[in-house]
Amino acid sequence: MNVHFKMKIPRYRLVLLTVFVVALLFFLVQTRILPGKSQRGSWPKGFQLVDVLMDLIRNDYLDERDPVQTAEGTYRGIVNSLDPLSSYLNKDLTARYAARTSGDTGPGLIVFKRYGTFPQVVGVVPGSPGDKAEVKLWDLVSAIGHHNTLSMSLTEVNLLLGGTDEKPVQVKILRGNEARELSLPRAHLFPRAWAFSSAPGQPAILSIHDFSRSLAAEIRKSVLPALKGKKKPLILDLRNCPGGNFEEARAFANLFLKAAAVGSFEKRGGAKEPVACPAEAALGAVPVAVWAGPATIGPAEFVAGVLQEVRKAKVLGLPTPGVVAMTESFPLKDESSIILVREVFSLPSGHSLWGQGLSPDVTIPVTDQSDKAYLQKTLPLLPKL
Repeated sequence: MNVHFKMKIPRYRLVLLTVFVVALLFFLVQTRILPGKSQRGSWPKGFQLVDVLMDLIRNDYLDERDPVQTAEGTYRGIVNSLDPLSSYLNKDLTARYAARTSGDTGPGLIVFKRYGTFPQVVGVVPGSPGDKAEVKLWDLVSAIGHHNTLSMSLTEVNLLLGGTDEKPVQVKILRGNEARELSLPRAHLFPRAWAFSSAPGQPAILSIHDFSRSLAAEIRKSVLPALKGKKKPLILDLRNCPGGNFEEARAFANLFLKAAAVGSFEKRGGAKEPVACPAEAALGAVPVAVWAGPATIGPAEFVAGVLQEVRKAKVLGLPTPGVVAMTESFPLKDESSIILVREVFSLPSGHSLWGQGLSPDVTIPVTDQSDKAYLQKTLPLLPKL
Protein backbone atom coordinates (compact mmCIF):
# COMPACT_ATOMS: atom_id res chain seq x y z
CA MET A 1 0.00 0.00 0.00
CA ASN A 2 1.34 3.40 -0.87
CA VAL A 3 0.96 6.65 0.99
CA HIS A 4 -0.26 9.93 -0.46
CA PHE A 5 0.46 13.24 1.25
CA LYS A 6 -0.77 15.67 -1.39
CA MET A 7 -4.47 16.22 -1.39
CA LYS A 8 -6.66 18.61 -3.36
CA ILE A 9 -9.40 20.00 -1.11
CA PRO A 10 -12.83 20.16 -2.81
CA ARG A 11 -14.47 23.60 -2.98
CA TYR A 12 -17.32 22.59 -0.68
CA ARG A 13 -14.85 21.62 2.05
CA LEU A 14 -13.16 24.99 1.80
CA VAL A 15 -16.54 26.69 2.26
CA LEU A 16 -17.34 24.51 5.27
CA LEU A 17 -13.90 25.18 6.70
CA THR A 18 -14.43 28.92 6.47
CA VAL A 19 -17.79 28.63 8.23
CA PHE A 20 -16.23 26.45 10.93
CA VAL A 21 -13.43 28.92 11.63
CA VAL A 22 -15.85 31.83 11.93
CA ALA A 23 -18.08 29.76 14.21
CA LEU A 24 -15.09 28.85 16.39
CA LEU A 25 -14.15 32.47 16.97
CA PHE A 26 -17.77 33.22 17.83
CA PHE A 27 -17.90 30.40 20.36
CA LEU A 28 -14.65 31.45 22.00
CA VAL A 29 -15.73 35.06 22.33
CA GLN A 30 -19.26 34.17 23.45
CA THR A 31 -17.94 31.92 26.19
CA ARG A 32 -15.34 34.57 27.08
CA ILE A 33 -12.52 32.07 26.65
CA LEU A 34 -10.86 34.52 24.27
CA PRO A 35 -11.03 38.27 24.84
CA GLY A 36 -12.65 40.35 22.19
CA LYS A 37 -16.39 40.85 22.34
CA SER A 38 -16.14 44.19 24.06
CA GLN A 39 -13.28 45.21 21.78
CA ARG A 40 -14.79 44.13 18.49
CA GLY A 41 -18.25 45.60 18.85
CA SER A 42 -21.52 43.78 18.27
CA TRP A 43 -21.66 40.68 16.08
CA PRO A 44 -23.85 40.48 12.96
CA LYS A 45 -27.29 38.99 13.51
CA GLY A 46 -26.38 35.99 11.36
CA PHE A 47 -24.16 34.72 14.15
CA GLN A 48 -27.26 34.21 16.27
CA LEU A 49 -27.67 30.94 14.34
CA VAL A 50 -24.85 29.43 16.40
CA ASP A 51 -26.63 30.41 19.61
CA VAL A 52 -29.83 28.87 18.28
CA LEU A 53 -28.09 25.60 17.41
CA MET A 54 -26.47 25.32 20.81
CA ASP A 55 -29.78 26.15 22.51
CA LEU A 56 -31.62 23.49 20.52
CA ILE A 57 -29.03 20.85 21.41
CA ARG A 58 -29.15 21.86 25.06
CA ASN A 59 -32.94 21.92 25.38
CA ASP A 60 -34.52 19.83 22.61
CA TYR A 61 -32.04 17.05 21.76
CA LEU A 62 -33.15 13.51 22.69
CA ASP A 63 -30.54 13.16 25.44
CA GLU A 64 -29.28 15.81 27.79
CA ARG A 65 -25.84 16.88 26.66
CA ASP A 66 -23.05 18.54 28.60
CA PRO A 67 -22.70 21.97 26.90
CA VAL A 68 -18.98 22.06 27.71
CA GLN A 69 -18.46 18.70 25.99
CA THR A 70 -20.53 19.82 23.00
CA ALA A 71 -18.52 23.01 22.68
CA GLU A 72 -15.23 21.14 23.10
CA GLY A 73 -16.16 18.76 20.30
CA THR A 74 -16.93 21.76 18.11
CA TYR A 75 -13.62 23.42 18.93
CA ARG A 76 -11.68 20.23 18.20
CA GLY A 77 -13.38 19.67 14.87
CA ILE A 78 -12.91 23.25 13.70
CA VAL A 79 -9.26 23.70 14.68
CA ASN A 80 -8.12 20.17 13.88
CA SER A 81 -9.54 20.44 10.37
CA LEU A 82 -7.36 23.45 9.50
CA ASP A 83 -4.16 21.54 8.71
CA PRO A 84 -2.06 18.65 10.12
CA LEU A 85 -0.29 20.78 12.74
CA SER A 86 -3.06 23.00 14.11
CA SER A 87 -4.83 21.50 17.10
CA TYR A 88 -7.31 22.08 19.92
CA LEU A 89 -6.09 20.51 23.18
CA ASN A 90 -8.22 20.11 26.27
CA LYS A 91 -6.89 20.89 29.75
CA ASP A 92 -5.23 17.50 30.25
CA LEU A 93 -3.56 17.41 26.83
CA THR A 94 -2.44 21.02 27.20
CA ALA A 95 -0.59 20.09 30.39
CA ARG A 96 1.00 17.10 28.67
CA TYR A 97 2.01 19.26 25.71
CA ALA A 98 3.70 21.78 28.00
CA ALA A 99 5.56 19.02 29.90
CA ARG A 100 6.80 17.04 26.90
CA THR A 101 10.55 16.52 26.43
CA SER A 102 12.78 14.84 23.87
CA GLY A 103 13.39 12.06 26.42
CA ASP A 104 9.74 10.99 26.64
CA THR A 105 8.78 7.35 26.16
CA GLY A 106 6.76 5.84 23.34
CA PRO A 107 5.90 2.59 21.55
CA GLY A 108 8.17 3.41 18.60
CA LEU A 109 5.46 4.31 16.09
CA ILE A 110 5.93 7.42 13.94
CA VAL A 111 2.59 8.48 12.50
CA PHE A 112 1.19 11.11 10.18
CA LYS A 113 -2.42 12.12 9.68
CA ARG A 114 -4.72 14.65 8.17
CA TYR A 115 -8.10 15.51 9.63
CA GLY A 116 -10.80 12.96 8.91
CA THR A 117 -8.33 10.13 8.28
CA PHE A 118 -6.81 7.56 10.60
CA PRO A 119 -3.18 8.12 11.61
CA GLN A 120 -0.92 6.18 9.28
CA VAL A 121 2.28 4.54 10.48
CA VAL A 122 5.06 6.12 8.44
CA GLY A 123 7.95 4.84 10.52
CA VAL A 124 8.68 2.11 13.06
CA VAL A 125 11.76 2.44 15.27
CA PRO A 126 13.85 -0.76 14.95
CA GLY A 127 13.79 -2.82 18.14
CA SER A 128 10.94 -0.79 19.67
CA PRO A 129 7.80 -2.33 21.21
CA GLY A 130 5.92 -1.49 18.01
CA ASP A 131 8.55 -3.26 15.93
CA LYS A 132 8.46 -6.32 18.18
CA ALA A 133 4.66 -6.40 17.85
CA GLU A 134 5.12 -6.44 14.05
CA VAL A 135 3.43 -3.13 13.37
CA LYS A 136 4.28 -2.33 9.75
CA LEU A 137 4.73 0.72 7.57
CA TRP A 138 1.36 2.06 6.31
CA ASP A 139 -0.68 0.36 9.08
CA LEU A 140 -3.51 2.55 10.39
CA VAL A 141 -4.05 3.41 14.06
CA SER A 142 -7.83 3.54 14.42
CA ALA A 143 -7.98 3.86 18.21
CA ILE A 144 -5.75 4.82 21.13
CA GLY A 145 -6.89 3.85 24.60
CA HIS A 146 -10.27 2.88 23.09
CA HIS A 147 -10.77 6.41 21.71
CA ASN A 148 -11.40 6.72 17.97
CA THR A 149 -8.60 8.68 16.27
CA LEU A 150 -10.52 9.87 13.21
CA SER A 151 -11.16 13.41 14.45
CA MET A 152 -7.95 13.75 16.44
CA SER A 153 -5.12 16.06 15.45
CA LEU A 154 -1.61 14.77 14.81
CA THR A 155 -0.47 16.51 18.01
CA GLU A 156 -3.18 14.79 20.04
CA VAL A 157 -2.26 11.39 18.60
CA ASN A 158 1.42 11.85 19.44
CA LEU A 159 0.61 13.00 22.98
CA LEU A 160 -1.60 9.95 23.58
CA LEU A 161 0.96 7.53 22.13
CA GLY A 162 3.83 9.00 24.12
CA GLY A 163 4.32 9.45 27.83
CA THR A 164 6.78 9.88 30.65
CA ASP A 165 6.75 6.30 31.92
CA GLU A 166 6.71 2.79 30.46
CA LYS A 167 2.99 2.19 31.04
CA PRO A 168 1.54 0.34 28.00
CA VAL A 169 -0.70 2.15 25.55
CA GLN A 170 -3.67 0.36 24.04
CA VAL A 171 -3.94 0.74 20.25
CA LYS A 172 -6.09 -0.73 17.52
CA ILE A 173 -4.19 -1.39 14.29
CA LEU A 174 -5.82 -1.79 10.88
CA ARG A 175 -4.11 -3.49 7.96
CA GLY A 176 -6.37 -4.13 5.01
CA ASN A 177 -9.31 -6.15 6.35
CA GLU A 178 -7.39 -7.20 9.46
CA ALA A 179 -7.78 -5.45 12.83
CA ARG A 180 -5.56 -6.07 15.84
CA GLU A 181 -5.79 -4.71 19.38
CA LEU A 182 -2.36 -4.35 20.96
CA SER A 183 -0.99 -3.34 24.32
CA LEU A 184 2.32 -1.68 23.46
CA PRO A 185 4.75 -0.80 26.26
CA ARG A 186 6.24 2.65 26.13
CA ALA A 187 10.03 2.68 26.16
CA HIS A 188 12.92 5.11 26.12
CA LEU A 189 13.76 4.62 22.47
CA PHE A 190 17.04 6.50 22.12
CA PRO A 191 19.77 7.18 24.71
CA ARG A 192 20.54 10.34 22.73
CA ALA A 193 19.18 12.21 19.73
CA TRP A 194 21.74 10.85 17.26
CA ALA A 195 23.83 7.79 16.40
CA PHE A 196 27.08 7.58 14.43
CA SER A 197 28.81 4.63 12.83
CA SER A 198 31.90 4.38 10.63
CA ALA A 199 32.91 1.01 9.18
CA PRO A 200 36.08 0.46 7.11
CA GLY A 201 35.44 0.74 3.38
CA GLN A 202 31.94 2.20 3.87
CA PRO A 203 30.55 5.74 4.14
CA ALA A 204 30.01 6.95 7.68
CA ILE A 205 26.36 7.10 8.73
CA LEU A 206 24.92 9.79 11.00
CA SER A 207 21.35 9.04 12.08
CA ILE A 208 19.32 11.86 13.61
CA HIS A 209 16.32 10.90 15.73
CA ASP A 210 15.33 14.34 17.04
CA PHE A 211 16.53 17.89 16.48
CA SER A 212 16.71 18.54 20.19
CA ARG A 213 18.54 21.41 21.82
CA SER A 214 22.35 21.09 21.85
CA LEU A 215 22.32 18.58 18.96
CA ALA A 216 24.61 20.68 16.73
CA ALA A 217 27.03 21.22 19.62
CA GLU A 218 27.11 17.47 20.34
CA ILE A 219 27.83 16.70 16.67
CA ARG A 220 30.66 19.25 16.67
CA LYS A 221 32.19 17.65 19.74
CA SER A 222 31.69 13.94 19.03
CA VAL A 223 31.35 13.47 15.26
CA LEU A 224 33.29 16.33 13.69
CA PRO A 225 36.73 14.99 14.67
CA ALA A 226 35.99 11.74 12.82
CA LEU A 227 35.05 13.54 9.60
CA LYS A 228 36.76 16.94 9.41
CA GLY A 229 39.68 17.07 7.04
CA LYS A 230 39.01 13.56 5.75
CA LYS A 231 37.62 12.47 2.40
CA LYS A 232 35.32 9.82 3.83
CA PRO A 233 31.74 10.54 2.66
CA LEU A 234 28.79 10.77 5.00
CA ILE A 235 25.24 9.46 4.83
CA LEU A 236 22.77 11.56 6.82
CA ASP A 237 19.88 9.31 7.82
CA LEU A 238 16.73 11.34 8.58
CA ARG A 239 14.18 8.60 7.85
CA ASN A 240 12.85 8.29 11.41
CA CYS A 241 13.13 11.88 12.59
CA PRO A 242 9.75 13.46 13.41
CA GLY A 243 10.62 15.99 16.10
CA GLY A 244 12.74 18.86 17.34
CA ASN A 245 13.00 22.60 16.86
CA PHE A 246 13.90 24.69 13.85
CA GLU A 247 16.67 26.73 15.45
CA GLU A 248 18.58 23.52 16.16
CA ALA A 249 17.84 22.28 12.63
CA ARG A 250 19.24 25.54 11.21
CA ALA A 251 22.40 25.24 13.35
CA PHE A 252 22.78 21.64 12.20
CA ALA A 253 22.40 22.56 8.51
CA ASN A 254 25.04 25.25 9.06
CA LEU A 255 27.54 22.46 9.75
CA PHE A 256 27.24 21.46 6.09
CA LEU A 257 26.88 24.82 4.32
CA LYS A 258 27.31 28.55 4.71
CA ALA A 259 24.72 30.80 3.07
CA ALA A 260 23.16 34.21 3.64
CA ALA A 261 19.72 32.69 3.02
CA VAL A 262 18.71 29.04 2.80
CA GLY A 263 15.04 29.92 2.44
CA SER A 264 12.46 31.93 4.34
CA PHE A 265 9.52 31.60 6.69
CA GLU A 266 6.44 33.39 5.40
CA LYS A 267 3.90 34.91 7.77
CA ARG A 268 0.30 35.88 7.22
CA GLY A 269 0.12 38.76 4.76
CA GLY A 270 3.18 37.59 2.82
CA ALA A 271 5.95 38.99 5.03
CA LYS A 272 9.04 36.80 4.69
CA GLU A 273 11.84 36.29 7.18
CA PRO A 274 15.04 34.89 5.61
CA VAL A 275 16.80 32.00 7.34
CA ALA A 276 20.60 32.29 7.32
CA CYS A 277 23.43 29.86 7.97
CA PRO A 278 26.18 32.45 8.52
CA ALA A 279 28.90 30.44 10.31
CA GLU A 280 31.70 28.61 8.58
CA ALA A 281 30.56 25.15 7.50
CA ALA A 282 32.73 22.71 9.45
CA LEU A 283 31.59 19.81 7.23
CA GLY A 284 31.29 21.82 4.04
CA ALA A 285 33.88 19.71 2.20
CA VAL A 286 32.50 16.34 3.30
CA PRO A 287 30.57 14.55 0.51
CA VAL A 288 27.06 13.90 1.82
CA ALA A 289 23.91 12.05 0.79
CA VAL A 290 20.58 12.19 2.65
CA TRP A 291 18.10 9.43 3.39
CA ALA A 292 14.55 10.70 3.85
CA GLY A 293 10.94 9.56 3.71
CA PRO A 294 7.43 9.99 5.15
CA ALA A 295 8.77 9.91 8.74
CA THR A 296 11.13 12.81 7.93
CA ILE A 297 8.91 15.47 9.46
CA GLY A 298 9.22 19.18 10.24
CA PRO A 299 12.79 20.20 11.18
CA ALA A 300 14.17 17.10 9.46
CA GLU A 301 12.35 18.07 6.23
CA PHE A 302 13.89 21.51 6.56
CA VAL A 303 17.42 20.07 6.76
CA ALA A 304 16.86 17.62 3.90
CA GLY A 305 15.38 20.32 1.67
CA VAL A 306 18.13 22.85 2.38
CA LEU A 307 20.89 20.30 1.76
CA GLN A 308 19.22 19.15 -1.46
CA GLU A 309 18.68 22.61 -2.96
CA VAL A 310 21.50 24.72 -1.51
CA ARG A 311 24.22 22.11 -0.92
CA LYS A 312 23.15 20.04 -3.97
CA ALA A 313 23.22 16.86 -1.89
CA LYS A 314 21.36 13.88 -3.29
CA VAL A 315 18.28 12.79 -1.37
CA LEU A 316 17.21 9.15 -1.51
CA GLY A 317 14.01 7.55 -0.27
CA LEU A 318 10.36 8.55 -0.45
CA PRO A 319 8.49 11.91 -0.48
CA THR A 320 8.20 13.76 2.81
CA PRO A 321 4.79 14.93 4.14
CA GLY A 322 5.35 18.71 3.81
CA VAL A 323 4.81 20.12 7.30
CA VAL A 324 7.68 22.60 7.65
CA ALA A 325 5.99 25.33 9.66
CA MET A 326 6.22 27.33 12.86
CA THR A 327 3.34 26.93 15.28
CA GLU A 328 2.23 28.96 18.27
CA SER A 329 0.24 27.81 21.28
CA PHE A 330 -2.54 30.06 22.59
CA PRO A 331 -3.64 29.27 26.16
CA LEU A 332 -7.34 29.68 26.90
CA LYS A 333 -9.00 30.66 30.16
CA ASP A 334 -10.28 27.16 30.88
CA GLU A 335 -6.66 25.85 30.69
CA SER A 336 -7.21 24.28 27.29
CA SER A 337 -5.25 25.64 24.33
CA ILE A 338 -5.17 26.10 20.59
CA ILE A 339 -2.09 25.46 18.46
CA LEU A 340 -2.07 27.32 15.15
CA VAL A 341 0.34 27.44 12.23
CA ARG A 342 1.84 30.95 12.03
CA GLU A 343 4.68 30.67 9.48
CA VAL A 344 5.52 28.27 6.63
CA PHE A 345 8.88 27.62 4.98
CA SER A 346 9.98 27.89 1.36
CA LEU A 347 13.35 27.16 -0.21
CA PRO A 348 15.29 29.83 -2.19
CA SER A 349 13.75 28.51 -5.43
CA GLY A 350 10.29 29.30 -4.04
CA HIS A 351 9.43 25.62 -3.53
CA SER A 352 7.28 25.37 -0.41
CA LEU A 353 7.99 22.66 2.11
CA TRP A 354 4.53 23.30 3.54
CA GLY A 355 1.94 21.15 1.79
CA GLN A 356 4.24 20.15 -1.07
CA GLY A 357 7.00 18.37 0.81
CA LEU A 358 10.26 17.14 -0.63
CA SER A 359 10.72 14.77 -3.57
CA PRO A 360 13.79 12.51 -3.51
CA ASP A 361 16.37 12.51 -6.30
CA VAL A 362 16.39 8.71 -6.14
CA THR A 363 13.26 6.81 -5.12
CA ILE A 364 13.67 3.66 -3.05
CA PRO A 365 10.84 1.14 -3.65
CA VAL A 366 8.13 1.11 -1.00
CA THR A 367 8.38 -2.67 -0.94
CA ASP A 368 12.01 -2.59 0.24
CA GLN A 369 12.89 0.11 2.73
CA SER A 370 15.84 -1.78 4.21
CA ASP A 371 19.21 -0.18 4.95
CA LYS A 372 20.72 -2.49 2.36
CA ALA A 373 18.43 -1.17 -0.39
CA TYR A 374 19.28 2.42 0.53
CA LEU A 375 23.01 1.72 0.67
CA GLN A 376 23.05 0.03 -2.74
CA LYS A 377 21.47 3.11 -4.33
CA THR A 378 23.67 5.53 -2.38
CA LEU A 379 27.17 4.17 -3.03
CA PRO A 380 27.24 5.10 -6.76
CA LEU A 381 26.42 8.72 -5.82
CA LEU A 382 29.35 9.17 -3.41
CA PRO A 383 33.11 9.22 -4.04
CA LYS A 384 34.74 5.81 -3.84
CA LEU A 385 36.80 5.13 -0.74
